[in-house]
Amino acid sequence: MIWEWLAVLTANDGTCTYCHQVSQTMDHVIPFADGGADELKNLVPVCHECNWSKGGKTPPAWYVGLDLRIRWSGDGTPQDGAGFRNSGLRELYLSVHEEVMEMLDHLDKLAAEIADPKRVEWFTGRYKYLGYPSARYGVPWARGIFEGRIAEAKEQDYADPVMGHDEAMALTKSTQGLVDAFFSSSRGAR
Repeated sequence: MIWEWLAVLTANDGTCTYCHQVSQTMDHVIPFADGGADELKNLVPVCHECNWSKGGKTPPAWYVGLDLRIRWSGDGTPQDGAGFRNSGLRELYLSVHEEVMEMLDHLDKLAAEIADPKRVEWFTGRYKYLGYPSARYGVPWARGIFEGRIAEAKEQDYADPVMGHDEAMALTKSTQGLVDAFFSSSRGAR
């Protein structure tokens, strides 16, 4: 549903969980293919590059692998490599361990932000009527239209979770007008 995409992509200040560029898609922290849940507390905002690079790995496995590729030359032995500071695999792993623990703490905080009941109620109360992403109501389009409103709600700690009927109808009407204008102008431009 578009509301889920908006809730995830605008978390973490709208940036990728791993590299802090603008978020573009969602990542399953525990990969879906490995039994990870397809629910909010297992989803984080990411950029396409990090999502592709991480693939079907967990964040710690991915991060440690990236770090070792950069700092381990593959020369020497596991005990005394010829890579970074002539460190062995054990020393290299231990040096990145604290960073991995910080990443896991950040993922916990991010999961709490994304699945916060007040925040979820705010998003569902406003955007569930948009349904699933489609050619007419794509996620980038919805994000562009609603990002200002979402940022304002965040500043107010999602204080007004319930959208009244009149507000919902006005939003639906203005959204439909924007969609119609977009598609009529893009047809005319061909």
